[in-house]
Amino acid sequence: MTAEPSVSPSATVDETTTVHSQPMPRWRERPERAAWIVILLSFSLFLVLVTGIPLAVRNLYHSAAAKQSLQFETTLGTVLLYLPNSDQPIALTDRREGISEGSRLETGAATQGVLGLPAGGQSDELMGTILLYPNTTLEVLMSRRPYFAGSNEPYTLRIRVQQGQVRLFTRSAFDRPVVVQIETPQGEAQLEEGNYAFFVNAESSEIVVKQGVARIVQPGQEPVEIEPGLRSWIQADGTVLPAVAAVHNLLQDSAFSRPLGEVWESYTPPYVTAGTVEFIEKDGRKAARFYYKGPNQVHTEVGIRQDVKQDVHNYDSMVVRLDVNLDWQTLAGAGEQSSEFPIRVEITYTDDFGVERQWGHGFYNMDPRPEYPLHGGEKFPIFTWKSYESNNLMEELDATPPAHIESIRLYASGWNYLSFASDLELIVE
Repeated sequence: MTAEPSVSPSATVDETTTVHSQPMPRWRERPERAAWIVILLSFSLFLVLVTGIPLAVRNLYHSAAAKQSLQFETTLGTVLLYLPNSDQPIALTDRREGISEGSRLETGAATQGVLGLPAGGQSDELMGTILLYPNTTLEVLMSRRPYFAGSNEPYTLRIRVQQGQVRLFTRSAFDRPVVVQIETPQGEAQLEEGNYAFFVNAESSEIVVKQGVARIVQPGQEPVEIEPGLRSWIQADGTVLPAVAAVHNLLQDSAFSRPLGEVWESYTPPYVTAGTVEFIEKDGRKAARFYYKGPNQVHTEVGIRQDVKQDVHNYDSMVVRLDVNLDWQTLAGAGEQSSEFPIRVEITYTDDFGVERQWGHGFYNMDPRPEYPLHGGEKFPIFTWKSYESNNLMEELDATPPAHIESIRLYASGWNYLSFASDLELIVE
């Protein structure tokens, strides 16, 4: 008899009769579904590339910018140019091209110049100019133009004025806007195309908008817009003062409302017989009263004066205004040298060339003698208040343009006189 094969009692069915196997992936169960997913993802990527690449190219085309060098021309004296990363100045006495980002310009007490923003390319046009007046420090932080001519991005200029006075003129070139950003120690202003003036010192920055709109931007504050015909100030603490009219009276106490000697001081020249001057109320207004009564044929004079000490480079207009009332005089006209008026106003100023000069205008009632022609004055009625307004002195004195107003005086001289003046103003705009 044949023996039966033996089987170990500990053996199991799986170990002896079953082969191990892995579960089938789900995508193999539905291959058509996986194919559609791949196709849709590929199509989506195709759409992203088809739309994204042209948009990226378009964005690069419009946003790509190139550095735009500036040009500078010295108009008076010698201006110092500091190149980027250099503390050695270059003396400029005429025109210089290639003023680059990081350059600094400094004007002295009697120097001026013009910084120009060229349009670039083959054009000689300027998109803007910045006038630097004496004692001004300006740094070019950024100057960029679109790299491609077809770009619709603006020209951008960013400058810093540490101190002094500047005047900015900007306009579109080739239908492209010009954006100017200006920093001062007190804050920042963004300028639309237009005409602006800045007066910067350690205490404040004054902004005058003649054309365009200036937007003052301060951290943590809403932008403040200054519209045409207005001026405002950024204080040392960053506070922006409310805008007021751009016209500005350089004189203090124009109404003679404060005691004599506090703002206005009285004076009499040496070796001259003194008259009297006082602040009184006449006809419902405060007025300065000038008086002398004594022997005729004795030269007398008395006046009031005020130190002004104001730069006026940035102004287009400067006008003297006052009201005059003449009661009587005994010296005909303004005397032999046309200098002895019962009322005369006189400004002492320094011109662009550093020369001190005077401008004056007088008022009289008694007609001058034929042999003593009168100039620099005009006849006013007697016993009546009449207003006077000068011509624009910036235009009238264009041969020796005022740069700095030193002082102003109002005085009476001659023999005997009684005269009054009120509301003396020196208006700049």
